[in-house]
Amino acid sequence: MSIFGNKNKKANDKDNAKIKLVEVSLLHFDRDFKNVFQQENDKVAEIANDMRANGFDKSRPIIVTEAYIIVDGHSRFMAAKKAGLEKVPVIIKKFDSRDETIEYEYKMQLNSRRLTDGEYFAAFLKLDEIRRSNPNAQGSSDEAIGRQLNKSARQVCKMREIAKKADASLLEKIQNGSISINKAYELIKAAEAKKKAGEVELPTENVSNTGKGINSDSFKLGVLFVLSELEKGRKKGQILKDKRIAKLDLGELNLSNEDVQRISQRFGIA
Repeated sequence: MSIFGNKNKKANDKDNAKIKLVEVSLLHFDRDFKNVFQQENDKVAEIANDMRANGFDKSRPIIVTEAYIIVDGHSRFMAAKKAGLEKVPVIIKKFDSRDETIEYEYKMQLNSRRLTDGEYFAAFLKLDEIRRSNPNAQGSSDEAIGRQLNKSARQVCKMREIAKKADASLLEKIQNGSISINKAYELIKAAEAKKKAGEVELPTENVSNTGKGINSDSFKLGVLFVLSELEKGRKKGQILKDKRIAKLDLGELNLSNEDVQRISQRFGIA
């Protein structure tokens, strides 16, 4: 028994040697990281109350960099300040780069708490930035970031498309939690489908008639084609896909002179 006891004691001593009591005033947040992850006030207050009664739980020290930047234990740090503690136990962890530090921070947060869609999206943006700046990065970025975020590559692909196409208003709604990532993606795709179905890309008037440009007569002919097809009950999306619109001849419209005159007069393009 004594042999196993001594062995365990040595192991514990080795672990405890890594823990150091540090003044709370020396610890600080990484600004970028703090802007991504919001600490829950109720949780912080609950931990602070426990610290006032029982002290800081030394089995869960705060992990910091050599510069005393907190990389894990943000809520415990805030609770310690709230409880009025002067010193807290920390473990100093060395990192080779700032990117490595940030990736570690995200990993710890993902393992210890349930993130909001806004936090997931912000984490994606930062991890994607880190990956794009790494010349040695290999493989699919969506799959790699998906593994880091515990998300599918498909979900990461959605976040990537949102980052490219969402306006400021939609991005703000994701960040403040009023809309989910899936809903934001659906809105973007719906807007794209609506735009595609509703757009009639008529050529602009150009004095050139070399094949690269189009003259006013050809422009009017294109308008006649679209209007005549609409009168037949065809949808806008169907008309846009009609290959005849690319190169029209009046005979292809199958319109009589009376039809042309009627449509022209009706829409003021005669």
